[in-house]
Amino acid sequence: MINVGTGFSKSVSLEKAALEAGVQALDRAGLSKADTLLVFASLKKPAGWVTALKKLKSLAGAKTVVGGSAYGVFNNRSEVEQGTGVAVMAFDRISENISPFLIRHLQESNFRAGQKLAHEIRDWDSQPALSLIFPDSFSFRHDAFFEGLESEGIFHPVAGGLTSETGNRQKTFQWGDGKITHDAVSGLTFGEPFEFEIGMTQSCQPFGDPLQITRSQGNLIYEIEGRPAYDIFLELVSQLRLEDSQEVFNRLFLGLPLENFQTDFTHSHYLVRNILGVNAKKGALACASPVEEGDYVTFALRDPLRARKDLVMMLQDLKEKTEGQTPAFGFYFNCCARGESLYENPGEDTGLIREYFPGLPFIGFFTFGEIGPVGEVNHLHHYSGILALGFEP
Repeated sequence: MINVGTGFSKSVSLEKAALEAGVQALDRAGLSKADTLLVFASLKKPAGWVTALKKLKSLAGAKTVVGGSAYGVFNNRSEVEQGTGVAVMAFDRISENISPFLIRHLQESNFRAGQKLAHEIRDWDSQPALSLIFPDSFSFRHDAFFEGLESEGIFHPVAGGLTSETGNRQKTFQWGDGKITHDAVSGLTFGEPFEFEIGMTQSCQPFGDPLQITRSQGNLIYEIEGRPAYDIFLELVSQLRLEDSQEVFNRLFLGLPLENFQTDFTHSHYLVRNILGVNAKKGALACASPVEEGDYVTFALRDPLRARKDLVMMLQDLKEKTEGQTPAFGFYFNCCARGESLYENPGEDTGLIREYFPGLPFIGFFTFGEIGPVGEVNHLHHYSGILALGFEP
């Protein structure tokens, strides 16, 4: 039986925060030492973090320390957004069933980075049950990375989040293998003796009926249902009575299909993507991702009441799937737009997770993009929350 504990600190001193969180994690796991640490940190000023990580590793006697920077961090007891904070999860007796990694030069070739991880997993003694990945937000190209990861012809689920930051540095950090860097992807692969159940919740819910794209090019949508896309967009905005353009683009999004011929967006998952802009003269909308003529899409509204309801449904579904089993640990990757900016209160999501899984040690961070599988395909999501529950064999 493995031992797992989490710790958390809001100390303004990164070194003190790391050690406080580490001591808590060890104490709650009933350990004096731990072989593996998962660490997320909200770094307003990353200077001194290398030293803090070294001292944390020494404190725990850990062989493996992995993680990344964040806009905000949390565990099953506390959370912080846009302030200094460190969250630590300590594991003991799992080193034989995990494979840590830090793959650099992500921007040079996301495909090769995914392929390198695939090769490491292929050469490992254990069959993969789940990979947690924490890529640099400003370097990650999900399509190329997942194509490289699946180049060995073996699918396994991937969960995680794009590392984030608290200001406008345009730089996030990843750590592992005793190093801290950027333009990389860090993480852990868990071997098959462990089992996982993964759920996804979305902040944005369908608004209006599914609509067919009848003319498009790349990421530009010119016509929907044979009409200028801008006209339909304007009609929806008028129904919502939003006060200004900033509020429009903060609350109204496009929902793209996950599979061919998908027309159901109410009871099926879909990809939420930003509307980058509109062109009234050409009647066009610009989507954050390429679209396909003939596909159905939905407009999706970001709404706190609907978001909370969807999270409750996800937690109920996971509870039913895991009936009779107690998860040993959990990971939650939450969009940075699902915190106080959505609910106007802190701790809404983590409070509900505690309610449905009392006593569960979990850890996570606020991301710039969430990663999780839908069916047999790994995806990058936005405005979502990904919860992975881990079970011992």
